Amino acid sequence: MAVPAPNSCRHCGIARLEHAQRWTTFAGWHPWTPPTQQQIKDRMLARRRARTTQL
Repeated sequence: MAVPAPNSCRHCGIARLEHAQRWTTFAGWHPWTPPTQQQIKDRMLARRRARTTQL
């Protein structure tokens, strides 16, 4: 599974320009919502781990 971009939606991980309204079981119908600082950090670390393990 691909790791979402660090600034993707807090609820579904879809980038802002591609988002519009989306459905998730957790949030229901929702607009793009900025991620928390912890989500941004976790996503950046996960992308780094994925990049280093693919070598």
